[in-house]
Amino acid sequence: MVDPQHPDATAAKTRTPTVVVSHVSVTYRVLGGERRGAPSTQGEPRSFRQMLRGGGERTREIHAVQDVSFVAHHGESIGIIGHNGSGKSTLLRAVAGLLPPSEGRLWVSGEPSLLGVNAVLIRKLSGTRNIYVGGQALGLSKAEIDEKFDEIVDFSGIGDAVHLPMSTYSSGMGARLRFAISTAATPDVLMIDEALATGDAAFRKKSAERIKAIREAAGTVFLVSHSNSNIREICDRVLWMDHGRLLMDGPTEEVLPAYEATLPKTKARTKDAAPVEPDVPGTVRWTGRNRTDVAREITQDAWDPGVAGCFVVSSQGIATARMVAPIAAQLGWPLLWVRPGALPAATRDELGRLAPEHIVVVGDDDDITPRAYSHIDKLAVGTIERVAADDLALTAARLLQSFPPKDGSTMYVTRADNSATTAATSLKAAATHRSVIVCDTADVPDELAAAVASVGPRRLVFVGYEEEWSTETVARLREATGADVEFFREEGPMAVVAGLWDQVQPGGRAIVCGPSVLELLTAAVASGHHGTPVLLVTTARLPQVVRSTLERLAPTQIVLCGVVDALPPDLRQDLGQLVR
Repeated sequence: MVDPQHPDATAAKTRTPTVVVSHVSVTYRVLGGERRGAPSTQGEPRSFRQMLRGGGERTREIHAVQDVSFVAHHGESIGIIGHNGSGKSTLLRAVAGLLPPSEGRLWVSGEPSLLGVNAVLIRKLSGTRNIYVGGQALGLSKAEIDEKFDEIVDFSGIGDAVHLPMSTYSSGMGARLRFAISTAATPDVLMIDEALATGDAAFRKKSAERIKAIREAAGTVFLVSHSNSNIREICDRVLWMDHGRLLMDGPTEEVLPAYEATLPKTKARTKDAAPVEPDVPGTVRWTGRNRTDVAREITQDAWDPGVAGCFVVSSQGIATARMVAPIAAQLGWPLLWVRPGALPAATRDELGRLAPEHIVVVGDDDDITPRAYSHIDKLAVGTIERVAADDLALTAARLLQSFPPKDGSTMYVTRADNSATTAATSLKAAATHRSVIVCDTADVPDELAAAVASVGPRRLVFVGYEEEWSTETVARLREATGADVEFFREEGPMAVVAGLWDQVQPGGRAIVCGPSVLELLTAAVASGHHGTPVLLVTTARLPQVVRSTLERLAPTQIVLCGVVDALPPDLRQDLGQLVR
């Protein structure tokens, strides 16, 4: 059924080949290969020793791929379909060089990538470290990975879990991160085995768009999938495998109908319908493709052009941003975000729209590279300065020296690790014009001790359990200030945030943020500037503590702040019922 005389096949001969498969077969030999019959036909059980002596079960050959030939070309997206056990994945692994063919020959242009970083990713390392490990395995330099880092995180949708070990991820989170890393580079040949089955419809749509972009860059894409809708959306050519043989090779809309005719009617695939979110009265969304897009929506709503100043921090420096957010809220300056090596379009647009008289860039060269800083400098219409140190405790000292808090009575002390609780603490500090510092080193720098003493807090609130803190750290800061020491650990971040608005009068607007710390900190600054209540939702449902707070606030409008995956349409419907 392979038709080499098809017009598309003739045209393909004029294009540059990327993969040539010539009469390839892959054969496995397995132990215990006799077919199993009814128990009465099996004879007496044999011991392992008997099998080793040759008196046991024989080996059997499994012909996973049999005499397959085809040529792939630049710019093609080729689907591989077939029933389970038809040889699809085996063929893909052979093309990737992971399985040697038993017969025939293979030729591949460049370095093929079968979601190519799986073998080098290390579960004990954080997602951040694995992005660098996987990126380097794909041939990217550190500078290139720096530039692509936030794009990888945004695409994977794992948010601040990127800072946690991959061993803590769900299977879906791990698969999405692997896909995002593997497609960060543009390989000559990209092979994907069921990756688009991971995640919800929104992630599958993003995956399809990424694959199209790789095709447009003159790459070749192979996709093994049981989803015919994915094949139709992405692939212009299909290979149909059956019992290890290539049954049909041709245009998608010729091969797929022939294959679907062999499926039971109950299993016939239909094209997935894109979810349409209903308009819920009294609610609006601040959303976008990624976290910096969401941040732009917040700043566009909260600030008019011609601001006195703004802060710029790195999305890789969340701990730094947690210290900056209360300062920005106190001054009424927006908080904008960059990637370590690049200036996102959303931030570039906002710098141009806001035209701040003064820009404060916070972070060292690892957080904001000279290249990114140069882009910011070129957009500055007023003055620009940088607050930088190679240590978070020193950064805290310099921020305190330059921007002392209005309310110095209480200071919150946090560790460098980022969590929803530490982000909620920054929101609390922003609402009360207090300061947050990061210091989890036993050797507190003299500069930080002096800066904290200059503020003169009467209370030092260490966020976390007492046993989580070094006694040297606590003693050094207590000695520098003479302040009372407390350890802050409440029910959870959603309860901490909800408790901030007990004295707010009913009516007006309320903002509900998803679990992204970046979005929550941006909203915290806007809230501190305008006094709008912000609530935190870390799940796809509406927790009772948030529901009760909204019922008391009786808002006339609720803003959902975050990507749709984090705040899905069902949650928006629930929130709409609480608008008064």
